Amino acid sequence: MEYKRYKVLFVCTGNICRSPLAQGVFEQMVDERGLGLQFLVDSAGTDSYHVGQEVDPRMQSTAVKNGYSFSHASRAVRTQDLEQFDVLFAMDHSHFRRLRAMARNDEQRNKIRMFREFDPEGDEHQEVPDPYYGGPEGFEHVFRIVHRTSQSIIEAFQNSDLP
Repeated sequence: MEYKRYKVLFVCTGNICRSPLAQGVFEQMVDERGLGLQFLVDSAGTDSYHVGQEVDPRMQSTAVKNGYSFSHASRAVRTQDLEQFDVLFAMDHSHFRRLRAMARNDEQRNKIRMFREFDPEGDEHQEVPDPYYGGPEGFEHVFRIVHRTSQSIIEAFQNSDLP
């Protein structure tokens, strides 16, 4: 069977909370739907101060509590990511602006989307809040946003609303 393989990158600041959660949830969801071979999924950070570090333990604990388990070592966004990936999902407006500043042309700029553009309870103007400096409720709130939005993004791919 011939199919397109979508390359998806989730981007946050340090790549230890929001974007690795999105990567892990999205990967597990596509695998559960039998779509795993159709997607190459990764995540990265706009800043490099956490490169090589594992996912924040509070985010990992929240994911496990909700039935998701994954491992990830943080990495920074590279200019070649804008060439290699079909779509890059920014968790907030600062990530969106940084990615657009890295883009070399309109084709690359058009690959950059706000994650919550696909949130059935939000829109492209909303951001995934950074839970890093808060308590457990912030991590749970981010999980709920990522979970429902990931489902919506998968549907958008299946409906050809994404490349």
